[in-house]
Amino acid sequence: MFVLESLNSEAGTENQLSELIRGMDSTSFELFTACVEDAIPSRQLDSHATPLVFPMTAIFSWNGLRQILRLRSEINRLQIDIVHTFMVRATIVGVLAARSSSCKVILTSRRNLGYWYTPIYLRVFRMLNRMTTRVVANSQAAKQAAMQIEGLPASRIDVLCNGVDLARFSGRGDPTLLDRLGIPHSSRIVGIVANYRPVKDLPMFIRAAGLIAARHPDAVFLLIGQGPLRQSLETLAEQTEIREKVFFTNGEGYVSGYLPLLHLGCLTSLNEGFSNAILEYMAAGLPVVATGVGGNRESVVDGVTGFLTPAGDEKTFAQRVISLLEDDNLRKKMGESGRARCEEHFSMEACVREHEKYYESLLQGDEK
Repeated sequence: MFVLESLNSEAGTENQLSELIRGMDSTSFELFTACVEDAIPSRQLDSHATPLVFPMTAIFSWNGLRQILRLRSEINRLQIDIVHTFMVRATIVGVLAARSSSCKVILTSRRNLGYWYTPIYLRVFRMLNRMTTRVVANSQAAKQAAMQIEGLPASRIDVLCNGVDLARFSGRGDPTLLDRLGIPHSSRIVGIVANYRPVKDLPMFIRAAGLIAARHPDAVFLLIGQGPLRQSLETLAEQTEIREKVFFTNGEGYVSGYLPLLHLGCLTSLNEGFSNAILEYMAAGLPVVATGVGGNRESVVDGVTGFLTPAGDEKTFAQRVISLLEDDNLRKKMGESGRARCEEHFSMEACVREHEKYYESLLQGDEK
């Protein structure tokens, strides 16, 4: 049973988990998803995993307690062997429900560098760690963060990297998406796949865009995502005097339809566990310019598949983007190297098989 907050989102963890579920062997595993936010999950995973919902607005409330007890009852009734939790609230709910249940293995996830920790959450997670079989990180950087912040020993943390569906990002893209946004087809498109949230530092992307546009007037900047910072980013683009060059998808269209239309892919995160966006760029044959934080160093080979720059440094970031816009051969070479790296290390098929072997090994050890 995978316990998470929601499946009604196109964010990285939800997409990654959906792909994992679709790929797992249904003859060996019976899969369930348990969501603690949504009344009706919108993703169509019914044929791969039975969806269950335990809606709550507050964990530490009468309804929250009731939903935790409901979840525990379902774990027992369904004879769940493994509970694997994702995201903060779902981890609290999932571990509390599973701890006194009949399940054999309780897993929690670490998929970033702990930017969300508050003193209260840190105390709660240190308590939950004593109830957990093992912790699964999606990068060495996320593992190190869990060790340093939570005091977890390295021996209790396993690393299973994300994967990407290579076939999905091998297409030619959908030029009609540009028409809907009003982007001229002759533009050189610098794109970033990231929801409009503070941790993605999209203001830095806008500031860098201003520097790039001054050098290349035909460049436009496409923010593929959605989120609460849309209006403030528009305001910043106006202040930077490039509003007519900055476009927002606001959640419309599919990432796989946009990426082949880009000249390169960017990521300006302040904190990153292991970026799905970077894998998608490389799968689409795009060079990457990203901040050198967290797991970005494990996916991007600096100078080979793209460039890594210091977080918050828009000048260096802009210079790297400009160097790729001005060198078609380098851009093509780095894009090809990124695609080859994905094929060798980060295919979704390999990711699924690795998770299956991992789950089976834990059951064979019958740990709790």
